[in-house]
Amino acid sequence: MVAIKRGKKKESLAPVVTIPQAKVKLVDVEFHSEPRELTTKDGTRTFTVDPGLNAQVVVVDDMDDGTYDGLKFYQNFRMKWNEDDERWEIRDGTALGNLFRAKYGQRFDFESEEDFEFDEDDFENFAYMTKVVPKKNPSTKQEIGSMCHHETIMAMPDPKRKKKGMKRLQPSGPVGDELDVTPEELAHTDEA
Repeated sequence: MVAIKRGKKKESLAPVVTIPQAKVKLVDVEFHSEPRELTTKDGTRTFTVDPGLNAQVVVVDDMDDGTYDGLKFYQNFRMKWNEDDERWEIRDGTALGNLFRAKYGQRFDFESEEDFEFDEDDFENFAYMTKVVPKKNPSTKQEIGSMCHHETIMAMPDPKRKKKGMKRLQPSGPVGDELDVTPEELAHTDEA
């Protein structure tokens, strides 16, 4: 008979929440352009992490009742490997790609062959809108925390642009009693 030592079930301390719409900001931002080797805290194993932008996400406003305001979790916005060009890239439609689009708008062109210069500090305290969803372990499908839903990452609305196109018209001539109109003309205008 063989005795098998059972380990304690690991429970994540990361919050598991769903927030339909939230204003969040990034803090403690780090960007790595190449894969890197990390070792577990206990030093028992090493693993490789894809390059990308790693940051703590802070919920500034959960856009509902404030229940999750101040909630914090970590997220790695990963670069993707391009098999054809054999290089890491920021790809459209990914969490990192949508984060770059929210930050830089049209200045960041996914199709351009030229290098795009940026500083990781550009993302420190960067605020954007997103949906927060549970993060699942890819192997076990167990919920292990929360993450920004990649399809919903977008720039904050600019309040100055909210009413663009809604210009208030100003009269270009006399108004009301200042008009020089005959009673017949006024009656004709009322009919129209």
